[in-house]
Amino acid sequence: MVDLTRIAPLAASLWRVAPDWVRGAVTWMVNGKVLVGVSGALLNDDNQVLLLRHRFHNTRIWGLPGGWLSRGETVYDCWRREVKEELALEVSVEAILCHRSFRHTLAFSLLGRISGGQMKVDPVEILAARLFSPDNLPPMEGFSQGVVRQAYRKLEEESTSKAGEAWGQSKPVAGRDRTTSDFEAKGEEGDGESLEKGNALHA
Repeated sequence: MVDLTRIAPLAASLWRVAPDWVRGAVTWMVNGKVLVGVSGALLNDDNQVLLLRHRFHNTRIWGLPGGWLSRGETVYDCWRREVKEELALEVSVEAILCHRSFRHTLAFSLLGRISGGQMKVDPVEILAARLFSPDNLPPMEGFSQGVVRQAYRKLEEESTSKAGEAWGQSKPVAGRDRTTSDFEAKGEEGDGESLEKGNALHA
């Protein structure tokens, strides 16, 4: 059996002076390869989720938009590109909902909003695309179903948190009576263009 402690100093010396391309090639050869998939719950302004029927998946159930990470991309870049390629829509990413690993694959699931574009379905990959309300979801693969549920759970938690903050700000100051101004809600301006609302999203 080779005593690694005896060759480690020499190996380290050679490694430090080796060109970057040599170190990169060696690192690539000695480490396992992992595919990275990215998908996500894509919502419109009415909190409807956009689901797809993929040509190359089980065509009887609906799934999330997404695809495989390309070299040099972040998971955010990947999802934006995939949605652009499959649906011609722009995405504003809000959060990473979850991730999981199995065999040689690492999968990330995101939460995002449709921020622009005019939907045009890629017929090579997508059979249909449609918006669904949270109380009227179609049959989905188990992982996709879990992601959608987690997306709506996150929205509910954020809504509850904002309501609590608003109530805290509206509490009367000690020593004076409540007035109607104590309960006035502060509005916020929109953040620009949004995709036209509605359910008319079909392949």
